[in-house]
Amino acid sequence: MRVIKINRKTLLFYAVVIILSLIVVSNQERVSSVIAKNLKPIYSVKTDAPQIAITFDISWGEENVLPILEILKAENIKATFFLSSPWAEKKPELVKAIIAGGHEIGSHSRRHVDLNKLSEAELGKELDMSKEVLEKLSGQKIDLLRPPNGAYDNQVISVANARGYHVIQWSVDSLDWKRPGADAIINYVINGRSKNKGASPGAIILFHASDSAPDTPKALSTIIKTLKAKNYALVSVGVLLKNAEESWPPGSSL
Repeated sequence: MRVIKINRKTLLFYAVVIILSLIVVSNQERVSSVIAKNLKPIYSVKTDAPQIAITFDISWGEENVLPILEILKAENIKATFFLSSPWAEKKPELVKAIIAGGHEIGSHSRRHVDLNKLSEAELGKELDMSKEVLEKLSGQKIDLLRPPNGAYDNQVISVANARGYHVIQWSVDSLDWKRPGADAIINYVINGRSKNKGASPGAIILFHASDSAPDTPKALSTIIKTLKAKNYALVSVGVLLKNAEESWPPGSSL
């Protein structure tokens, strides 16, 4: 029988190769696991219907709310208003006006903080308190959540979903909070920007009804009329989700 001798250096080399291979495989499995569990909010939906959702965030102020409601009433549009619960508690008469207009209420959380920076316990408390306040004031079931600043991670999505929320972002940003002027807002929504296409079927448009966005009422009527002329039906998020074939991006869930 022939005996093959392997010196110590060769043995050490093969041992290192085997160890490195195991590390690579382990890391690949870990990365794949993270990707597979990468949860997403809903930015838009896929639909054959020419529908677009109009949404407004409110965390402070009162100057823009009634003018916006008047425009929506004149155009017979039902929208979704994401309210922070402290604002709603301070302005119950405006919450009633939103409800009286037939609009949908969603949660914009309790504090205007990045939810992905909170512990799981803090996050749960934040969402539960907001939900309780908004349901009491609105009489609606609150099942839509828009995280302040659009900040989210897997924990935000999973904790929100466990509480019956759909986490809603946007696919068209009006950038009205930057106060670019009514003409710019109209252009951003209708035609889009370099990194953000304009309104299209299944889109969710982000506006603000807080005092930080004084140009919104000036631009809103023109935007609505322009989209109507393109045969779009402007609806609440709830209606958009109900009529959707699926949500986008992959990983988000209806």
